[in-house]
Amino acid sequence: MKSNGRKKGKLTPQQDAFAQAVVSGMSYSDAYRAAYKVATGTKQSSVNERGSHTASMPAVKERIAELQAGAADKAELIASDVLKEIKRVALSDIAGIMTDDGKVKLPHELDPATRAAVASFKIDEFGRIEYKFWDKNSALEKAAKVLGLYELDNKQKTDPFKALADAVTGNVQGVAKGGDDDE
Repeated sequence: MKSNGRKKGKLTPQQDAFAQAVVSGMSYSDAYRAAYKVATGTKQSSVNERGSHTASMPAVKERIAELQAGAADKAELIASDVLKEIKRVALSDIAGIMTDDGKVKLPHELDPATRAAVASFKIDEFGRIEYKFWDKNSALEKAAKVLGLYELDNKQKTDPFKALADAVTGNVQGVAKGGDDDE
């Protein structure tokens, strides 16, 4: 192969674009077409080969792994945000919509924890506020699933098929190998 003057491990802009396209979900062939100028009429087999070759380059492999790790970090961040919101709804206290003297607060007066529990609100022509809240039971159920509480409960239940199989297993006699056969 010819040397292109780049230091080992450095990517060209096209290789970086290729890596980013792969991480975004494109096939190697589609990523190659997106990153490089591919002449019209180029055989698909050639594009497939070039895409695979580019993906197998150590520096490109490393960049793809780096981008995937970054995407995983972002996904974890998003998952943790979702779990925080579920927790806020599950543990919410709707008393936060009231002032100490018993008046209903306006939406902008609500604390963040109470706001998280509000699904919607309406203010009628007389200035009365009607709040609707997210379903707390649903949030608790989702939290229980995340924590694996249903799995623990399911393990305690007996499986009738397993119980039957266990009962039968001890009572079945197999045919002994190497016994006398009628010849």
